[in-house]
Amino acid sequence: MLAVSRYYLALLGHSQRYLPALLAYLALCVILYSDPTSPVLPLYGVSGGALVVVGCWLTIALLDIEDPVQRLVTLSHARSRGRTIGGAIVAVFGITVVLTVLTLTWSAIRTGHLDWGKIGVGLPAHLACALLGIAIGLPCSRLLVGRIGWTVLAAVLVLGVVLLAQWVPLVHPLLRALTSDEPHDGPLVLAVITSVLALGVSAAGTGWLAARRA
Repeated sequence: MLAVSRYYLALLGHSQRYLPALLAYLALCVILYSDPTSPVLPLYGVSGGALVVVGCWLTIALLDIEDPVQRLVTLSHARSRGRTIGGAIVAVFGITVVLTVLTLTWSAIRTGHLDWGKIGVGLPAHLACALLGIAIGLPCSRLLVGRIGWTVLAAVLVLGVVLLAQWVPLVHPLLRALTSDEPHDGPLVLAVITSVLALGVSAAGTGWLAARRA
């Protein structure tokens, strides 16, 4: 699986499809954390929400690089569809981990000190958001959706529901708690658990449906 991840990272790097999402996210973080006196937790809520979008974008960008023939070649070398999907997940998650570390480091530099309590909230919050973004991106990619227009429409609709709908108990309760300075321990645990479960269901379902279509 790690070999597949390295292949996907090289493919994504060569395509440069990661640039729009990464540059937009980094620009957002520079603006968000520009004021050293601003409370950090609400800013974590905003950058965490942005990481959901970035994770989704990177997943779709990575899986849409290969045409059907190239995908069959990759599948033949990987010897199972689970390894190809798992390799893509590991590759995108690795990128989001780097972005999370950069975000937390930049916030600490701007405030002038390390608050381990707040970092202990920001780290799992951002990673949960990244996992959910990957979970959304998998079924919206070319593995199941053949046309880019439908891919964009599906991704935008699902992201909008997940991020804005109060009745969807994924990361919305956590982001709302962080941005409104409400108690966040319960929503944080909920976000971590539901994001992991959502990714597992999404990966299994996408793999099964893609195999049925093959």
